[in-house]
Amino acid sequence: MKLNAKARTEYVRIPLLPSRKLAVMRRALRIFKYSVLALYLFIPLLGCTFNPSKTTQKICQNCKQIILNSKGDYPLIAYTRVNEVEPDGLIHIYLEGDGRPWVKGIWPAKNPNSREMTALRLMAQDKYPAIYLNRPCYGYQKLPPSCSPDLWTSARYSATVVTALNSALTELAHQFPNQRWILIGHSGGGTLAMLLTQTRDDVAAILTVAANLDHKAWTETHGYLPLHESLNPIEQELLPANVLRWHLAGDRDKQVSPEITKRAADMDPQARFILKAGFDHQCCWENQWSEIIAMMRNQLTGTK
Repeated sequence: MKLNAKARTEYVRIPLLPSRKLAVMRRALRIFKYSVLALYLFIPLLGCTFNPSKTTQKICQNCKQIILNSKGDYPLIAYTRVNEVEPDGLIHIYLEGDGRPWVKGIWPAKNPNSREMTALRLMAQDKYPAIYLNRPCYGYQKLPPSCSPDLWTSARYSATVVTALNSALTELAHQFPNQRWILIGHSGGGTLAMLLTQTRDDVAAILTVAANLDHKAWTETHGYLPLHESLNPIEQELLPANVLRWHLAGDRDKQVSPEITKRAADMDPQARFILKAGFDHQCCWENQWSEIIAMMRNQLTGTK
């Protein structure tokens, strides 16, 4: 009987230990799961994890940093690589894409800087005098107090942004007199290149790469929030015929559909649309950039 009682006691007590262990394990797993989730959501919000200035200097080692609009509401960071001007009086202005305006497509980013810096990488393949011009609130590790998320979300192509860039170009025109600009924009930078030219008479040509030339069609295609505070290139007046404009797109681009770019280009009798096979939003523009630049300049200057 004592043996049976002992057996019964053991029978009752044995399952209790695994149950407690299981409860502890479940609790630990739950804590670990939520810790990982919190880390996953929090890390992209840290603006200090990426230093755009160091990355820019690494890609363009012979570039000189300058600050434009230093007394305005939106000081702009630019990088110049103009050792001497060309006889044709042309300087290339590179405008970067939208970067990362949203976190997980839900929250406005605390810092929208582009990590890819596609426009800058294209400039690194360009042998001609060139300037990399950041838009308001871009190029900073710590944003100026005047920056607000609307400037890289709904108002990313707004009159405020265009005006700030226009002022910077005017300041550059004083530093480099008697020069004309070739505005070169990747993605949203191409959008701004088109809008900037509406207000200037010193732009000789526009070269856009995977550019969003109709942001209304773009947001509707992807189901994104409308950019209500932004100007739309396709809705602006046609540019003067003496401004050469090429619009390049890749047939594998999933971010900005080449059909959107082509429809906008087809509405402009003076525009040239070029579709590159095997190219997407990032790849493989660097590989052929020197040839593309040479072809455009040859057409612009009338040389072969």
